[in-house]
Amino acid sequence: MYNRKDAFYRKAKKEGYKSRAAYKLTELNKKYGLYNPNSRVLDAGCAPGGWSQVVLETVKKQPVVGVDLIQVEGMGYPNFHFILGDLTSNETLMKVLDICPEFDTVLSDAAPNTSGTKLLDHVNSCELVGLIFTFAKKVLRKNGNFCFKLFDGEDTQGLLKEIRRFFNMVKVIRPEATRKSSFEIYVVCKGYTGEKE
Repeated sequence: MYNRKDAFYRKAKKEGYKSRAAYKLTELNKKYGLYNPNSRVLDAGCAPGGWSQVVLETVKKQPVVGVDLIQVEGMGYPNFHFILGDLTSNETLMKVLDICPEFDTVLSDAAPNTSGTKLLDHVNSCELVGLIFTFAKKVLRKNGNFCFKLFDGEDTQGLLKEIRRFFNMVKVIRPEATRKSSFEIYVVCKGYTGEKE
C-alpha cells in the first residue's frame, strides 16, 4: 500500500493545489516548454482540475479549456472554460472549437478507472490515450504540443510508434512527483506535423 499522504501530497494541500499532479506538470513544462503565457491550452479529461489550475497560473488571457465527464468545481478564472462532455462525441468537439478554433497545446493527465490488474489497466490506458490522441489531432495547430499520461506496459512501444508519425519529437519521462511504485509514465510530444486524419 503506498503512502498517499507523502511529501508531495502534503505539499499540494499546503499550497492549495487540487492534487500532487500539479508538480508533475510544473516539472514537465519547465523541462520541455509545453505552454507559455500566450498558449491556448486544452486539458483533456481534466477532473478534478489539477493540471488546469497549474496552467492558469501562467496563462492569464488566452483560453484554457477543460473537458471531462465529471464536473469540475472551484476554478474561478475568467479565461477557463469547462465543457461537461465525452471526448468521442462530435458535439463536444464542436463546443471546444466554438471557444477556440485551434490549440497550441493539448494536455491530459486522464487515467481509466483502475482495476488493480496491471495488464488490464495498461490496455485501458492505451485505449483512453488513443481516444484523446484522435481528439487532439482535430484541435492542435501545426507545430503544437501534446502531453499525456500512460500506464506503461507491453503495448506502449506500439502506441508511441503510431504517435511518432505525427510529431517531430516524442519523449517518455517519469516526473519526480510520480510515486516510486507507480507504473505511470508521461509522454511529451512536440512539433505536431499538422496532419488531420
